[in-house]
Amino acid sequence: MDWLCAGQALERVLLTATLQEVSASFATQPLEWPDLRWLLRDPVFGTGHAQMIIRMGYGPAGPRTPRRPWAQVLTIEP
Repeated sequence: MDWLCAGQALERVLLTATLQEVSASFATQPLEWPDLRWLLRDPVFGTGHAQMIIRMGYGPAGPRTPRRPWAQVLTIEP
């Protein structure tokens, strides 16, 4: 249940950022290093486990992801 709630919270954050034209990118590689993982824990209690780092900000729009025409991926039957 906790994973579901965390996923829903992340979804709300990302959708709100999109509405504000804020870009987001994810980083998990730094968390593979124990020293860096320790720095991301709660500074007061030293608890918690960071799952990812989210970088958010404004920047130039990147190229659009190529998409197939809908007729190639969707079949409508009567």
